Amino acid sequence: MITLNQKINDIVVSVLQDYDVFLVDLEIKGSDKSTLISVYVDHVDCGLNIETCAKISREISFLIDSKGFIDGKYTLNVSSPGLDRPLKDIRQYKKNIGRKASVKCTWDKNTKSFKGTFTGYNDTHIELEMGKDGNLSIERSTVLELKILPAF
Repeated sequence: MITLNQKINDIVVSVLQDYDVFLVDLEIKGSDKSTLISVYVDHVDCGLNIETCAKISREISFLIDSKGFIDGKYTLNVSSPGLDRPLKDIRQYKKNIGRKASVKCTWDKNTKSFKGTFTGYNDTHIELEMGKDGNLSIERSTVLELKILPAF
């Protein structure tokens, strides 16, 4: 049996094919009477504008309604992930090179956090510039969370 999450995910992925964006995360919360659907999308090279998010939202909403996936009321939010959410997709990495970042990872069998400038990545590692402490290479398989920090 296909879950509501999978049905909505399939709709979102099909809609996003018409735009130069990709799905980062999908959250569905609530009950049959009131459901909150949060769709987080990102662009490979640049930020998103509100017009693109609105168009995507209208298309997703139309398909949810026409397929009758949700009986009660629902709220649909389509947005970029924002700085408070960790990077989840490697496609988010490229445009964030050179920005300050916080990395939580497994380090010597413990959880450790590092802050530095996100300078690069490959299939197996991410790189942080740690200022006077030099560079740090962290295995991607040990990364629990990578967040971009706001620049003030």
